[in-house]
Amino acid sequence: MKLFTPLFYCLFSLGLVLCCFSQSQAQGRIKGIVHELATAQPLPFATVSVYSPQDSLVGGGITDEKGRYEIELPLGTYYALVEFMGFESITSDPFTLTRDKATLELPLLSLQAQASDLEEVLVQGEKTLMELSLDKRIFNVGKDLANAGGNASDILMNLPSVAVDPEGNVRLRGSANVRILIDGKPSGLVSFKGSSGLRQLPANLVERVEVITNPSARYEAEGMAGVINIILKKDNKQGFNGSGEVVTGSPLNLGITANVNYRKNRINWFINYGIAHRKGPGRGNLSQEVYNENGTTSLLQQSVRSTVTSLNNSLRGGLDYFFSEQSILTASYVWRRSDAHRITDTRP
Repeated sequence: MKLFTPLFYCLFSLGLVLCCFSQSQAQGRIKGIVHELATAQPLPFATVSVYSPQDSLVGGGITDEKGRYEIELPLGTYYALVEFMGFESITSDPFTLTRDKATLELPLLSLQAQASDLEEVLVQGEKTLMELSLDKRIFNVGKDLANAGGNASDILMNLPSVAVDPEGNVRLRGSANVRILIDGKPSGLVSFKGSSGLRQLPANLVERVEVITNPSARYEAEGMAGVINIILKKDNKQGFNGSGEVVTGSPLNLGITANVNYRKNRINWFINYGIAHRKGPGRGNLSQEVYNENGTTSLLQQSVRSTVTSLNNSLRGGLDYFFSEQSILTASYVWRRSDAHRITDTRP
């Protein structure tokens, strides 16, 4: 008996501790449904958070596809907060879980859509510098600041696989057998003076350049190496449209361009004008040694300074007739004038 008495007291104490622990860890359960107020449809994947009266988070869950939720909680007094993106949050009335009422079904919780009036919505997009098509590459140069103040020849010099020599001749992938078009058609801008006529076209009038490296048979043998199609700025919106640009730089580089058009139904009248005044300084040095047969040596040292002042005017006007947005008949007139003066100072 002396041996079993302490053992009995130990087992009794252990049972008493386990009973108290189970009472302290007694669990309850809440459940309910969340739906949308306007349509009375269940609201799946809404967040249900349970807080104590001291606003501390105790538990939570997410509603299923039918808007139902079920959350296990310790016995006590709480309130539920329901949230969902695009809806106003709602708080339930306080509720109490007791040992006699451990499972509680909350009243239906309805969320109202949150609506707000926007003053203005602005959608803005920018073209990429280069676009790839099946038979051509398109370079959007209209907003490239590197071309501001230059001419069409300067634009071509900045394009990959295109080279322009000092005389203005254009080569595509090393070949001079290239055809240059303006708005998809032959133009007097490059017909009479060759590619050098591109120097009289201000860069501010050019919207994009299309480089066709695999031309079809309709371009004949003149464009076997490829075709360069220069697209000028021209708005096709209904009514009056216009734009202008002023460029200045150093050394002296002044330019003004204007684009105006009027479209009504299928007919679009347009006019483009550009004037550019540039002064380009140049400098060079030459050092040459010539060894003669009699043993004497001739030495030549020369320095050259030059200034080229140019004034270019370009005017283009005409009309488009739209059979459709893809089929257009254009009649245009091009006038240009270029005055240039070169002053060279050569000193031995």
